[in-house]
Parts: sequence; C-alpha cells; structure tokens
Amino acid sequence: MKFFQVSILLLFVSGVLTFDTDWWKHASIYEIYLKSFKDSDGDGIGDINGLISKLDYLVDIGIDTIYLAPFYPSPMVDGGYDITDFKGIEPTYGTMQDFERLIKEMKSRGLLLVTDLVINHSSNKHEWFQKSIDKINPYTDYYIWKDPKGYDQKDNPIPPNNWFNIFDFWTPGSAWKWNEKRRQFYFHQCMVEQPDFDLRNNAVKKEIKDIMKFWLEKGVAGFRVDAPMVFMEDPQLRDNKPLGLDTTVFTVFEGMTNTFNHPDTFRFVNELNAFVRDYDRKSGKPIQTPLIGETYGPPRSVMKYYGTKRFPAFHFPLNFLVTTMETYLNARELHDYLQTWLDLVPRGMTSNWALGNHDKGRVSYQFNAEYNYIMLALVTMLPGACQVYYGEELNMGQNNAVRLKDPINRNFHRTPMHWDDTRNAGFSTAEKTWLPVNPNYWNNNVQIQKTHQNSSLNYFKDLMALRKADAIKRGDLKFHIVSDWVLAFSRTFKHTSYIIIMNLGTETQPIDWLSEIDYLPASWTVVASSSNSGYKKAFKMEINSQYPHSSVLRPNSVLIMRSE
Repeated sequence: MKFFQVSILLLFVSGVLTFDTDWWKHASIYEIYLKSFKDSDGDGIGDINGLISKLDYLVDIGIDTIYLAPFYPSPMVDGGYDITDFKGIEPTYGTMQDFERLIKEMKSRGLLLVTDLVINHSSNKHEWFQKSIDKINPYTDYYIWKDPKGYDQKDNPIPPNNWFNIFDFWTPGSAWKWNEKRRQFYFHQCMVEQPDFDLRNNAVKKEIKDIMKFWLEKGVAGFRVDAPMVFMEDPQLRDNKPLGLDTTVFTVFEGMTNTFNHPDTFRFVNELNAFVRDYDRKSGKPIQTPLIGETYGPPRSVMKYYGTKRFPAFHFPLNFLVTTMETYLNARELHDYLQTWLDLVPRGMTSNWALGNHDKGRVSYQFNAEYNYIMLALVTMLPGACQVYYGEELNMGQNNAVRLKDPINRNFHRTPMHWDDTRNAGFSTAEKTWLPVNPNYWNNNVQIQKTHQNSSLNYFKDLMALRKADAIKRGDLKFHIVSDWVLAFSRTFKHTSYIIIMNLGTETQPIDWLSEIDYLPASWTVVASSSNSGYKKAFKMEINSQYPHSSVLRPNSVLIMRSE
C-alpha cells in the first residue's frame, strides 16, 4: 500500500497519525436519527447534508464515532427499518454522492461511521419479496414461507403455530401473514410489512455479506446489527410456551424459546464475525471492523452474544442496563445492578454502556433532568465504549404532546434537535417540520448552552475530554457505597486517580471523605460536575488525616475529581 494511502487510513482512525486498531473498545458513539438532526433543504426533514454541516459540532463536543440509524430507501412504516434497497439512500435524505461526501468529511475530522445493519427482514415492498411471492428464483425461498396447519370451519387458513410478532407482545398477534397469491403464510417477527429473511438460506447469506462489503468499501467503519435475538427460529416450527400472567418484557422473551435467542442465531453471528475479520485481513484495513449487537434481555442472556475466544460473535452486545431502570435505585441497589453486568462480561471482552436510543424514552422523561447528569457520568466513566442518543448532551426532553405519526407510537423521543432559539430550533427553515420541536427549545439549545459554563452541554464536553485519559480508558475500577443514597467509584491508572461520586437521593447528603472512602490521595481537583452539585470546575480539595474535609452533595448531583 502506498504511503499516502496509509497516511489517509491512519488519519481516518483518529484525526492524527496514531494507530488504534481496536478503537471500538473505548469509542464514544453518538447515535443520530437522521430525520431529526438537521434539515439542509427546507423540507422539514433532516438529511445527510444537514449532518455534514454539523460535523464540527460533534468534533467540538468530543465525539469520535457516529452511529447512523437507517438511511436506506423505505416506505417508513417502521421509521426506516423496513428497507426496499439495502444499497441505496432514501431520497428524502439525499443521494449516494451526499453519503460519499459525508464519509470524506468525517475522515478529514477523524470521525468514524457505524451504520445500522438490518438483516432480519426487508420491507414487503422490496423487489426480492415481490419476486418471492411469484416464486421467481433465486428469490423463491429468500423468506420464510409455510403452508397452513389446516383450515377452520369458514375455510380460513390456520397459521402454522402459535408464534407471535415481538411488536405485539402486550396484545399478542400472530407472526404469520397469509398471502393469497402464493397461498402460503410468510413469517414476520416484527411488523406485518417486514417479512423475515430465511437466514439459513445460503443465497440470502451471500446477499447479506455482499451488502456488508458494499458499505465497507464506501468507508463504513463498523455495523450496529439490528434485532439479532430474532434472527433464527426453530426449524421444526414447535409452539412457544403460552404467555402467563406475568408478561414483562423479559418474561415474554424468555418464553419465546423457539423464536428468540435460538442457538442457530449464535452460529450465524459467528459467521458474520468471520466475514468482517476476513474482509479486514484481505483489504489490509488497519482498524478492526466491529459488529455491535442490538441485544435486550437479562444480563446473563445478553452475555451469550459475546461468543467465546474460539467462537467469537459480536465485538460487544449493546448494554441498555441503565435505560431499563424502572425506578430510582439507592446506592447499594445501583452498585449491585452495575456490578452484576461487569462480573458477567467474559474475560478479555469489552464492556459498553448505552444511554437512550431511537426506541427508548429520554432519561429526563423517565426520571428527571438532574438525573440525566448521573446517567451521563455512568455511561462515560465506567469501563468500555459508551453510546449516547442525539440531544442527551443538552439534557433534551421529549415532546409527549406530539401528534404521533407512526403506527407504533414511538416518535415522541425522535423530535428535532435544538440548535438555537430561532424558528424550529434552528433545525429547519420549513413552515412545518416532520415532527414539531419541543416547546422548551427557546431556552434549551446548543447556542445558549455553549455560553453557560455550568450547562449540560459543557458538562458533557468535560466528560468526553476525560474519556481520553488513560485512567478512564484502561484504569482499575473500584466502587464505594458511601451511604444509603451516595455511590462513588474510582478509576485509577499508575499515579492518576479519578473519583466519580453521585447523590442518587432527593435530599442533600453529608460526606466525610476520610471515613467513608478509603485510600484517598490528599489533593483533589474538580474536573467535572453537574450544574446542581454546588462545586465548580477547578475547585481544589485537600484531604488528610489532620484536616479531614467534610462536605455535602446536593440531591441528584454528581461530582468528578482527579488526583495526581
């Protein structure tokens, strides 16, 4: 490879001439729902050129990796996850030339791009599915087609079994849809407009690998793999267990023994892992291509998606642990919650922490605005990669008064990004945006928060800067349960220590540093703090046995200090 090409590839990794082959182990990933990020052409819909115009902002706040939700051609029945062309660009978002320019502009800034790999299903409008209905080879068996179990008294076809689709698990509906033209049922784990591929079909596997190669050659650095838990089903079509009375998300999924986390799924993910490793080797790519799995479930179940050293699966499965908290936890409960995950991560594997995504409600809605500071500290200061959803750096709320425009009612946390206090929050010049912005945009936006030293945005920038420190990247971790409602953890590498201390409760908490946290160095400097903590950045704290320092921490606040 020529020197110029090598230099460009090294620049691609970090913006400077450094070589970090396993960059994903400590990546700071920022998910962008393109439709709501920035509109460049005034049609009220975010687009690729809008994103390009905001790349400098992402660099400024310390992001190194963008995860871009689906941007492929789609009827948008499921927000872009129903795809009609896996190698195309949705026209409302731009063109392939725009995408290629995005990659070029990102590389010049040292940013990496992770894209959504949606391979469990396609849109029912996809050419492959239409040809599969007509039994046109090789597409005849690209999807899962089955004959009816029989016919009822009215001569209606009976589905092959009791499997239901995961979008309807609160009010279960069949995962089988009758097609009159083909005279068979097709299977859909998600919406009826999203027929499942037969991922045991070698021709389908070849298509998927070709799709992956296409985007890798465009410059994509890795893939977030959508919905792997439902990749494979029992080939014998055995019924799942009937639903009991306790129908929580986890218990429902655990009962789907024949359609959820099937053993063949892990073999398929291993095959994808082998493909990217082989691609990296053959192409001479200087950085690894990670596969990041969108996984849900109890931690022990999610851990299976790491695979093993001899049988690798995902480079890491996404950890949504902090987003599944249904109530405020005290210090002991939160410690146990976090430690359970950390104890289960296989030796030598990378952990990760995700705060929100396009399917999850924002933290400020689930808890309160102050709690968002605590959650940001958790996902950025704990070991491993982190993922945040656009707008979380602003403590951006969600607009629950939005007239929801999709059939599964998930748009309230996909409202447009708040850039400034002009019309439509600076997101678009359109008379109407695809969703209305949150009405609080006039006093909660990037422009205003940049100028306020203690803003959520500047706090987030501090956290991102700290993530570059060796102690946060690879330092030892130790938890301290300071009191019922105060939890702290330290990150130490060589002679540098950081301590992150948070008040999870609703009352001010006193802290006697020496008696409650062991092995503290004498001198500390505040390097980041939530706006409600009562401490300012650069504040010096001296602690020793002769002059122990007692202090207080305000409710739902967090303080981060460094000692060297």
